[in-house]
Amino acid sequence: MKQTTISSKLSHLLVPSKLSNLYASIIDQRQFSSLGSIMWDEFSMSGHFEINGLENFISAMQQLENYQSTMHQIMNVHGEWKENLYTGRTYCVASHMFDEDGKPHKLDMGIIYSDVIEVRDGTAKFLSRVFSSQWQKTDTLDTPE
Repeated sequence: MKQTTISSKLSHLLVPSKLSNLYASIIDQRQFSSLGSIMWDEFSMSGHFEINGLENFISAMQQLENYQSTMHQIMNVHGEWKENLYTGRTYCVASHMFDEDGKPHKLDMGIIYSDVIEVRDGTAKFLSRVFSSQWQKTDTLDTPE
């Protein structure tokens, strides 16, 4: 994957949304080895758990293989830049599809990520994210006829 580089003030403002959407795409496509294109090696995620280091995070993402698929829907992304450091929040609903008792189900999670993005040598990547689950709900899915 192509790294996100900063080339103008407008692109600077769009970086957090772009990185959040790339994160969702990489996770949903299960291309975990591509996470290095959007996360620094010392990336950390905390919240209900603590994961330090990009390689450890990539390993932890393997647990998503327990689901048939996922769909991350990125909504509000807002924050501010101070020099080469961005701090902000990303709102997301993450759906996790699975079968239970022979019926399709999904687990929806309302998540707010507190993000830190750092620009180094013109390249912007996540430095850290705090995962804050706001709610979750499991539903049986209707299947197309």
